[in-house]
Amino acid sequence: MPAFQAPVIQVTIDGTPIYGLLRASIVATNSFCADTYVLTFAIGAQPQNDIGFWASVTSGIVTVSAGQTSPYGPIYNPLITGIIDAIGVDPVHGVATVEGRDLSGRLVDCYRQQDFVNQTASEIVATIAQYHGLPPQVAATEGNVGRYYADGYTKLSLGQYSRLQSDWDLIVELAREAAFDVYVQGTSLYFQPQTVPMGVPIGLSLHQVQGLFIERNVNVSLNATAQVQSWNSRDMASYSSLPNQQTGPASLPFLFSGSNYTSQQVTNSMSQYGAELARLATTLRIEMPWNPALTPRTIIVLSGTNSVLDRAYRIDSVESRFSGASGSEQTIFACQI
Repeated sequence: MPAFQAPVIQVTIDGTPIYGLLRASIVATNSFCADTYVLTFAIGAQPQNDIGFWASVTSGIVTVSAGQTSPYGPIYNPLITGIIDAIGVDPVHGVATVEGRDLSGRLVDCYRQQDFVNQTASEIVATIAQYHGLPPQVAATEGNVGRYYADGYTKLSLGQYSRLQSDWDLIVELAREAAFDVYVQGTSLYFQPQTVPMGVPIGLSLHQVQGLFIERNVNVSLNATAQVQSWNSRDMASYSSLPNQQTGPASLPFLFSGSNYTSQQVTNSMSQYGAELARLATTLRIEMPWNPALTPRTIIVLSGTNSVLDRAYRIDSVESRFSGASGSEQTIFACQI
């Protein structure tokens, strides 16, 4: 894996360049939650960036890009496009801080009253994405989803009795039931199978990192079994999966529940939850210089420990930090495949 030079960070708000960046922290994740950013600027680095400018900003779309030098000039790759959640101004030290989330924050903050009748999960997700101006990149699914209603009629409700469920909660629920991944990247919303690879696997050896911490969760390793139960209102019956083969006399399954699952859905959910538990048995925390090729969902292949730990891992989150004084670095969290 080649070494990368320290990036040049470019920030815009509604397309206008913002100068005087002192520090930046961007957390990209693969955990059904928004990516986040924290940016710190020197007040007065440019005329439009005085304290009056920061006091007047109430909203806007922030874009953060990292540039690498090339023979043809810097090439910028977007790191995050998001909304502004908070602005802090420190006139004594002359700094302003901007915090926010990626554009999935629009869905997190929206509580809609609507019924989705006789639609597939992909159709519902595409509709919600378009409501928020996010072009949907959606893999088609089959079969209507929702709760049973009347004679086999199905609907998914965001009505007056569902106000605790946001648009984001709904599409995450649909993603989990379909064993899909859902996330916002740039200005598009992606809804696709979890097995979709993010490029070719990248090799990572010990001499390329500044620090590596490997955690083996013994409890999960020994008890990574799942049991799912559900009450089906149409069949007027309860369904419960049998836990996977237990590994010891003291093994107890992790219990999950859901509403109106069919017998087959209960079995499928058991396999899904069991896989999620198993991947948490071994996790990595890696400290290393900035490398834009390492992003959530990327597969890395660890080498150099000369043990069974030399294997493939899937990156769950990347915290990228930039400082004008100390340079750039990353903290990567990954789970075994």
